[in-house]
Amino acid sequence: MITTLTATTTDHIVAALLAEEGSLGGSHVLTLIIDTDPAGLEDALEAAHGASRDHPCRIIAVVRPDVGDDATTGPRDGHVTSDVGHLDAEIRVGHDAGAGQTLVLHPWGEAVEHIDTLVVPFLLPDVPVVTWWPTTPPDVPAESPLGRLASTRITNTPALDDPVTALRALAPSFTRGDIDLAWTRITLWRAMVASTLDSVLREGAVRSIVIAGEPENASMALMVQWLAVRTGVPVAHVDVPGFSGIASITVTTPDGEIIITRKDQERVAITRPGGGEPQIVTMPRREPITTMNEELRRLTPDLVFEEVLASFIAQNCPAREEVFW
Repeated sequence: MITTLTATTTDHIVAALLAEEGSLGGSHVLTLIIDTDPAGLEDALEAAHGASRDHPCRIIAVVRPDVGDDATTGPRDGHVTSDVGHLDAEIRVGHDAGAGQTLVLHPWGEAVEHIDTLVVPFLLPDVPVVTWWPTTPPDVPAESPLGRLASTRITNTPALDDPVTALRALAPSFTRGDIDLAWTRITLWRAMVASTLDSVLREGAVRSIVIAGEPENASMALMVQWLAVRTGVPVAHVDVPGFSGIASITVTTPDGEIIITRKDQERVAITRPGGGEPQIVTMPRREPITTMNEELRRLTPDLVFEEVLASFIAQNCPAREEVFW
């Protein structure tokens, strides 16, 4: 069910929330703030609602008007004068809100300049706050109005036109609690590589690594840097035009090549030296719901991501250590 409030106030919205929910907070385990634009709203809510089934939460989506939209300064549906900001809202519950409660805020005019004060009355007490930018993030997420409210801040560079450039732009302002879904997307790849290469790495038998896949892919860039940091051997990347994500990882050893290849959307094939049949392993591509689910489950600083991002900036890989993973 969706309840629409037009030209409303935060007090009226709180009252409506209480009427819908019965009591403030309920069994919610966190507050998820989504900072988005109109075009990205429904896709972001679909992912958030899916993740909320494992992490019941209050979702607060702040929808910024498109740049150049007349509604940022002019009348909205004829009920507000051109020099006054106002707030519209939707309260979504039931099948329209996943396993929690969703509040969609549409600030207009001057209200756009004060989105943090609009959001504060709706934060649940005594639970973590997470802010997510499903499309364009601020220059410094931790210092942005909505980022300052959160202990965890999630960006999504894979959704941008130039993901690698966007990741490089965000990296210098990294603050503990920041995470990017380009990193979350390769969780299964990192686990697969770690288990496949553990023994040969401990023997010091890896000479070089080549990663092939989608050009200008932020997850690819992070995977290259992670392997370089963790192994201390040369790691190269090869573009595969038209491919989405990582196509293959080839590891050269004295006995031959170990190759992990994406076979289809659900499986990878692992080929080892010796000419035996490839081992087929289930490893589905990660969907937005899955990656959001993982980050909402973690809610602690990812120290490995911090290390890899620092190396990503410096492009300087340290020597191999005793423990590789």
